[in-house]
Amino acid sequence: MTRLNNVVAIITGAGRGIGEAIARRYASEGARLVLADINQDAVTSLASELSEHGVDVLPLSIDISDPEASSRMIDESTEYYGRIDVMVNNAGVIRVKPFLETTTQDWDYMQSVNARGLFFSVQACARQMLSQVPLADGRPTGKIINMSSIAGRSGRGLICAYSASKAAVIMITQSGASEFSPKVTVNSICPGPVDTEMWVKIDAEWAAIEGKPTGSVWSERVKGVPMGRAQKPEDVASMACFLASKDSDFITGQSYHVDGGLLML
Repeated sequence: MTRLNNVVAIITGAGRGIGEAIARRYASEGARLVLADINQDAVTSLASELSEHGVDVLPLSIDISDPEASSRMIDESTEYYGRIDVMVNNAGVIRVKPFLETTTQDWDYMQSVNARGLFFSVQACARQMLSQVPLADGRPTGKIINMSSIAGRSGRGLICAYSASKAAVIMITQSGASEFSPKVTVNSICPGPVDTEMWVKIDAEWAAIEGKPTGSVWSERVKGVPMGRAQKPEDVASMACFLASKDSDFITGQSYHVDGGLLML
């Protein structure tokens, strides 16, 4: 499969979980990759593995909460490849805290990566994409894909700050789509509970607050999924592949639920 043949794609938070799954899917579809993550060892290891299979990969150690780092990421990627066709803003963090116990540090920790960091990554990338020519006549000059969450669609106890940051992602997506069209498309993905290390952390923190056994929160979420199974990172990667491909050229400003039907709006 070569739906993304020679497409240059940046993926943040690429060292594990959803980001890693997207990187592997894009690689299988023929993309050239920039893998960015705050964990240098993780992203270097993945880049080395993919390179051994003939994938053109540039690994970068990036703290996405620093807008200057985002600008450097775009500059280094453009210098290396000459252009950027797709950017997946996947890096994200979470802390589970009751509303009344959430501190300014908790709030800033999540907002600095999930909302503020994402915004300035979109800004830096859009500047480059708007200045380049499309891969083919009539196509967008670039595609931006933001990782939101179904938590950004409705309020929920114990994750208010996280939900607020993910709601911001949806608004950033719509605003960017409005301003950058018709040259650059901007869409977002809203996953449900995904079987990753992040959800192991969520489960442990949530269960401790409610005095439940470890693993019980995750099990309860999975039981509520209409499709009858836990969500995998590869489920999200499939949507990310579609949004990066030519098949989505006429789609912008949308936020897609990839959650097995857990949240139906």
